[in-house]
Amino acid sequence: MGHQPKICRQCKLPLIELDAYGESLCGCVGCNNWQALESGEWRHLSDDDIAALKGMVTRWRKAAQWPDP
Repeated sequence: MGHQPKICRQCKLPLIELDAYGESLCGCVGCNNWQALESGEWRHLSDDDIAALKGMVTRWRKAAQWPDP
């Protein structure tokens, strides 16, 4: 059986893992809630970082031909 993506409980978007300035985070681009994988602390990314991530997600969707939410 395939690996099921983790889904945000608030907005139902897939959660993503990323490296933010040397810190591994898992969270949601839509809600901007991110948990540090090592410490468990929660944080928000800057508006500029979220805008860049949303642009990347849009390009990934187009490349994979996924519909926008």
